[in-house]
Amino acid sequence: MKKYASTLPVFQLHQFFNGPSVATGIFQDRSGKVVNRFIMHLLGTWQSESVGSLSEKFLFLDNNGKATHADRLWQLQVTGGHTFAATAQGSAGDIVGVAQGEAEGFAMRWRYTLRQPVGKRFFNLRVDDWMYLIDKDHVINRSKMRFWGFFVGDVSIEIHRLADTAENREAMMQLPRLGDPVPV
Repeated sequence: MKKYASTLPVFQLHQFFNGPSVATGIFQDRSGKVVNRFIMHLLGTWQSESVGSLSEKFLFLDNNGKATHADRLWQLQVTGGHTFAATAQGSAGDIVGVAQGEAEGFAMRWRYTLRQPVGKRFFNLRVDDWMYLIDKDHVINRSKMRFWGFFVGDVSIEIHRLADTAENREAMMQLPRLGDPVPV
C-alpha cells in the first residue's frame, strides 16, 4: 500500500461511498472466461466520518440469460487514519468474520472471506479486493478470489457515484431489473 501513499486524489471511504452509486461488473473464472455479469445499486449512509453502512443490490446475469437477484449490507468502521473494518450479511454471500482494509492515496485494499453460495452448497472464498479512485465520482475495482489457496477467478467492477437526490437514493434501494437502463 505504501507505494500509493503520495498519489492523488486521496480515497476516503466515507466520502466516496456516501449516497447513491451504480456499478457494472463481470466475474471471470480461472481460465479468463466471463461466467457472470452484474449490475449493482449501492447506497452509502454515514452516522459520522468513522461509522457507516453500504447497501448493495445485485442483478446477476449468467451466460444462459438467467437473471438472479442478491443483496448485501456492509457495516463499516474507519479504525484509523488509513484503516477500516467491515462486516456484511446478505443473499450475495455473507462475510465470514471481519473484513480488514486500508487506504493510501488513490488506492484502497480490503481482504475478507466470502461465504459464497454455489448451487446448494457454500464455499468460503478468500477475496483480495483493490479499489482505485479515478476521480471523485469513479472507482475501478479488481478482486482476486481463492479457495484453499487456489485461484478461482477475478471480479472487475466500474463504480460511479450519482447525484445525491431523493430520487436516486430511492432508486438505489430497489433491486436492478433486467432491461432497465443503468443510471449515469
